[in-house]
Amino acid sequence: FERLNYWDDVHSLNMSPMKDRMVMELTNDASVEVVEDEKIVTQREKVMKHDLNTCKDKELDFEVPFELRLRDDASPDDDDIVTIHQLVVSFDIDFAVSGTKVVSFSTGCQSTPTHWKQAVMWFDPVHNCPALSKGRGEVMKGTFQMKRNAQNHRDIDMTVRWETGRSGEDGTWVRAMDGVLKRSLIA
Repeated sequence: FERLNYWDDVHSLNMSPMKDRMVMELTNDASVEVVEDEKIVTQREKVMKHDLNTCKDKELDFEVPFELRLRDDASPDDDDIVTIHQLVVSFDIDFAVSGTKVVSFSTGCQSTPTHWKQAVMWFDPVHNCPALSKGRGEVMKGTFQMKRNAQNHRDIDMTVRWETGRSGEDGTWVRAMDGVLKRSLIA
């Protein structure tokens, strides 16, 4: 993990005590960054669709299930374990008004960056980063909740309840890891 390992050798100085501070900063709130598509190890998952011409205000706070699978290019070897360090949230939008040309774009990592970038929620890289094995058919699944903050309606609170695992031979779910990720995106 590049951001933490950097502190092991900063111009030939061991600054590894900074790692704890870095973990605290990464895992405190969601951040807004440009994430390169090459850093993404799972397939994209659409969790919500809104028609902004007709949706109601209360629909903008939601909780939905999700399931993430490793991308084919996430690991060259099926036996490799792939660690997920962050969840990246983006949106695609169509400005579609009757009688006008539709304008569309994506803020996803696979597209040219926009000024919106992506919202990034870091897992705790020391204590609880999910890991998946493509060879064993493991996935990450759970629920994603997004709602406006009660104190400041411009802030967004996100909660991800997740678990990794696979279907067993009898079809039952075999859990490997689980956790809860709570982050706020501060306006």
